[in-house]
Amino acid sequence: MALNRTLGLPMLTFYGTGMILGAGIYSVIGQAAGIAGDSLWQGFLVAGMAALLTALSYAELATMYPAAGAEYTYLRNAFTSQRWFAATIGIIVIFAACASAATVALAFTSYLQHFISLPRFAVASTLLIVFTLINIIGIQFSSWTNAVFTVIEVSGLALFIWLGWSQPEFGTALLASPTFATVSSAALIIFAFLGFENIVSLAEETKEPEKTIPRAILLSLFISTLLYILVSLAAVALMPPAQLAQTESALLDASLKTSRSLGGILGGIALFSTANTVLIGLVTASRIIYGVSKDKSLPTILSKTLKRQKTPWIAALVAMSVALLLLPFEKVETLAGIASFTTLIVFVAINAGLIRLRLMEPDKNRPFHVPFAIKGVPILPVLGIVVCSIFLFQFDQIIYLTGVLAFAFSAGIYFLNRYFAERKNV
Repeated sequence: MALNRTLGLPMLTFYGTGMILGAGIYSVIGQAAGIAGDSLWQGFLVAGMAALLTALSYAELATMYPAAGAEYTYLRNAFTSQRWFAATIGIIVIFAACASAATVALAFTSYLQHFISLPRFAVASTLLIVFTLINIIGIQFSSWTNAVFTVIEVSGLALFIWLGWSQPEFGTALLASPTFATVSSAALIIFAFLGFENIVSLAEETKEPEKTIPRAILLSLFISTLLYILVSLAAVALMPPAQLAQTESALLDASLKTSRSLGGILGGIALFSTANTVLIGLVTASRIIYGVSKDKSLPTILSKTLKRQKTPWIAALVAMSVALLLLPFEKVETLAGIASFTTLIVFVAINAGLIRLRLMEPDKNRPFHVPFAIKGVPILPVLGIVVCSIFLFQFDQIIYLTGVLAFAFSAGIYFLNRYFAERKNV
């Protein structure tokens, strides 16, 4: 059963912006400040530019193949004889979206501790369950919830920027010289930009996706990058980077040093911001599960939808279950690192897929076209592969181990599903 096409440019932009902002600023800015120091804003700028290279590839591919399967669909068409590769990447995207939801659910609990002391795991689990129910109710209800939460979180960041602006030290970090630590911090900060790619998974619920999706991707990325740079300048003006690195609720602690009343307001807003990202992560994961299973690379039962709401309810429950299983990792930076590492691998594959499609099908209709090419090879996706590959060398050993296991597990799921499907047809 097809999904409802109800989303326009404003709602898609809310989705992208809400996912990007909630995932990064409230989750990893403290750890990133500890790495980059006063050049924190440069880390956000580098990560934003790196994200833009891949965002352009997503925009072109989404206009060629506007389907809920997103990355899976693009790679399925680019590497037609390697279906296992497309399926593995599709499952990895699901894993990364669930890891993002789990990461920010834990960040939510850190901010909640400033108001009431409750068990972390219980709070994070409840949040995942409640937002799964909202996801199942329907995309319109989910999108309006997201829109309200996004407006609240942007107002919170504006408040934080104003607090930083009032400090005499605001802007002095602009004079900081870039170092290798800037690149290292950008590898973690790239997690803060995860979200623009989630827009493409809503293609089957979008009006005029060929026009709307590229605009929503670029708008979300521009708005988020601008806010990130201003917030990072405000953060180091309010609190030294070394102190920011010591807390999982960096923005709240930094604002409390200046104004306890405004800091309390920001803490409340942070709850909406992090909750919003959990919601969008679960929605994204469920849509990709739906798209991949509809093409039979996952069990087809996962593509079942509710008759009235037309939402992939079984896929939503699976996404919730995976996120719940990731909660025991507990450390925000570990989960964020896992999500970043796996997503960077996906970004490399997406850029490679676009290059291959340009060479294989140069005359195919592309409503959005990535500029600059030499002899048919698009230059920006090549740069995207190089930048993502550099970032991939910036993680801890536990991240690499978990990432490799995730890929092996994802490939195993595909081949196991294929084995049982072939036995069923015998």
